[in-house]
Amino acid sequence: MLSLQQDGFTLVELLLALALLGMLIPLCLQMEANTVGYICTTRLRTEATRLAESIMERELAKPSPGALEGTEGLYRWEVKHNADQLAVRVTWLDRGQERQFEVVTLVAAP
Repeated sequence: MLSLQQDGFTLVELLLALALLGMLIPLCLQMEANTVGYICTTRLRTEATRLAESIMERELAKPSPGALEGTEGLYRWEVKHNADQLAVRVTWLDRGQERQFEVVTLVAAP
């Protein structure tokens, strides 16, 4: 008596597996692209925060208030320092959109 036991996958099973892969691979690639974009945005925001803190510390050490502006790398910054308040604004471009980060603090009278 002959046994007709078959090993392996049928053509329908292979086609379904390929169709499933065809749908999942683009989704995975899109998720990776989004993740890279979010990482880049976070890195730029972190650098802007560090720059603002650095400028603020430098300005707090100065005795004379005033307004300054400048650029550093990808970032533009503005300082408004008067008798009672210090404001530092950092702006940059992220994926074609202008972003900004602002830090404001009160200054003690001398």
